Amino acid sequence: MTWKLAGSITVALWLAAASLLAQAHPLEMNLEKAQAMLIKEDLGDGIYVFRAPSDLDYWTATNSTVIVNDEDVTVFDSCTRALTARAVIAEIRKLTSKPVRVLINSHWHQDHWSGNDAYSKAFPGLRIISTAETRDFMSHMGPAFFIDELESFGLTKMREDLATGIKTGKLPDGSPFTPAVRARKEASVQMATQFQDEIAALPRVLPNSVYRESMTFWSGRREFRLMTVTGDAPYSTVLYLPGSKILVMGDVLVSPEDGKGAPPWSTGAPTPTTWLDSLRRLEALDLKAIVPGQGPVMHDKAYLHQTIMLFATVIDQIHAAVDRGLVRLSQVQPAVNVDKLGQEYAPGAPLDEYFPLVVSGFTKKALQETLGFGANDK
Repeated sequence: MTWKLAGSITVALWLAAASLLAQAHPLEMNLEKAQAMLIKEDLGDGIYVFRAPSDLDYWTATNSTVIVNDEDVTVFDSCTRALTARAVIAEIRKLTSKPVRVLINSHWHQDHWSGNDAYSKAFPGLRIISTAETRDFMSHMGPAFFIDELESFGLTKMREDLATGIKTGKLPDGSPFTPAVRARKEASVQMATQFQDEIAALPRVLPNSVYRESMTFWSGRREFRLMTVTGDAPYSTVLYLPGSKILVMGDVLVSPEDGKGAPPWSTGAPTPTTWLDSLRRLEALDLKAIVPGQGPVMHDKAYLHQTIMLFATVIDQIHAAVDRGLVRLSQVQPAVNVDKLGQEYAPGAPLDEYFPLVVSGFTKKALQETLGFGANDK
């Protein structure tokens, strides 16, 4: 999952995205192989989660939730690549001959709605739902926006390093630019460029049905409740299925791709306290399963509660620092220490190298919010 607003990208996310860009193998282009790469989780009652690994969806790992109703199918989020969306559609057709009639986009980051075109072509008359604000964000985001995002996340630097290495025979750190290194870097640039070309060619299909605050609809016996919340993007949608007690959260809650460790990124929303408030509100629901935007399905509230504790502790420590007269980011950052909470996500394992950077990004946002967006970055 990525943030798309200039100035909201933390170092942790940049490093994570850069590591994905540096993959040195071609993008998967075969539909059957793409289907085989999907991880299916059966939650019962006609509800399935298809998890696309980052090796397939490239930008990040993504989750699509598929709900087979009495007469039709509802899908939550449509992935990054058209191929991934087509792979999920092919898996849906293995499950049922019923058509997909509703597609819900959780928010405007490209890994949650880029597959809209594939679904629209496969299922004419498709109803695509989002918040009104999310659709407005999407309406201003053509291919150039996402191509620029890809460049800023490392493709430009990858090309510069490759050109410098070919010219000088050295890597930026002075080590030799060997034939093996050159081959690996050329493959990485080729893969990222291939993804860039996909972005440029992909038609952007906007939601055709919007809501504000909340929305309830039924398909046969099944009730769907949509709620507007804040996550790693403002005005995000979550889906609650009260009959099954399942909450589909998009990037309002994310775990690492393998489910082991603390949240791998922070927020692009300007008000972290509203994210915390959203998580607390959702924790109060009667739940048997939680589907995060990335990572395996969760069958209790433990990860959700741990994340609430993490965010609340960071905000409390910031408030305490400000009350002591510390108002600059450089003063407040050292006053925030939640490493112990980070280690509790994966007891016995070393703290993830990205965790301090995720906390740093969250701290910056929360300090800006605390001081009315007047925090000095120095």
